[in-house]
Amino acid sequence: MVEFLDVFYPFNKTPTDSSASKPLLDKLLQQEAELEFTSFNAADALALGLAILAESPKAKTPDAPGVRPVVVHISINGNLQFYSAQDGTNADNYGWIQRKANTVTRFGHSSLYMGSAAIARGLDFNQKNLLPETEYVGVGGGFPLRVKGVAQTVGVVAVSGLPHEMDHELVTKGIKKFLESQK
Repeated sequence: MVEFLDVFYPFNKTPTDSSASKPLLDKLLQQEAELEFTSFNAADALALGLAILAESPKAKTPDAPGVRPVVVHISINGNLQFYSAQDGTNADNYGWIQRKANTVTRFGHSSLYMGSAAIARGLDFNQKNLLPETEYVGVGGGFPLRVKGVAQTVGVVAVSGLPHEMDHELVTKGIKKFLESQK
């Protein structure tokens, strides 16, 4: 699987036209299809949350080489199953988590996909969908939890604390690590 940042890099650029964003949108949909679970329960949420946290010390940004703290949120059918806020995070991170999770819950796609799809059409995510910015956001870090054979998403995993592209990458790396451990 091609790593997400290989498609998205550089960090501060977002595709603004459909030709530039098609590879990114395709990659995001591919990730959603590949990162499916055979089942998912509270014990899995704990293991997944710990897998994401295990990856987070490696999440250094180009502009800040030190480790940056993150918040990890996992819910199943709207019920919070895992939440960890590392030292150094704050209430703003909680707000970002809620907005990312709301976006995934409403649309069934990653928050980065939803934001990037709007940008590809030259639109603002919130304006396009008539959604308040205080409750929804189209940036990276929210990802749907899907179970093979189940039509709708069963939950949401969201991360906040890094640049949004890296929040997304941290989530997908954590899910991949978890799924590999289940084989």
